[in-house]
Amino acid sequence: MREITTNDNERRLLELFTAYFRTYENPLYYFALKTVQSELLARDIIQEVFIKLWSIREQFGNIHNMEDYLYRMVRNKVMDVLRQLANDQRLRADYFEGHTWEESPIYDTISAKEYEIALAEAISKLPPQRRLIYQLSQVEGRSRNEIARELDISPSTVKNQLTAALNFLRKVVAGQIKFF
Repeated sequence: MREITTNDNERRLLELFTAYFRTYENPLYYFALKTVQSELLARDIIQEVFIKLWSIREQFGNIHNMEDYLYRMVRNKVMDVLRQLANDQRLRADYFEGHTWEESPIYDTISAKEYEIALAEAISKLPPQRRLIYQLSQVEGRSRNEIARELDISPSTVKNQLTAALNFLRKVVAGQIKFF
């Protein structure tokens, strides 16, 4: 058995990084562009995100969902840029001078993706039994009575747990995507 060398590891990380870049560069660019409405700012954001990604390449194995991770990085960087614009009067004047806002056909796709990411993140934060009840009801479409029988709990407990789960998810998701 051949021992993995540092060069092999670096080569593997470079191949992974290249695959991530090729797969996500354009979707992330359009995601940023929709919000900042500036091709130059969107390109800068994407460049900074991928530079940051390369700097943490040793941690690729710890990132369970790279797509979600990258969208979150871009969203955070977009917010940083917009905060900087809000706080710097000269930058704000340069940015808004003669700027025309456009509607993008990908806006709905971006909004849906952002919603999916926020929802998945929120579902993962539910307590185990509440998450199970939510998934049985909302994902699998089972009735309260079916869930109650399967889990050996009362239908009113299912109703209470489902209500609590939906309230929590609405609150968390709305708080995470209100920016978009």
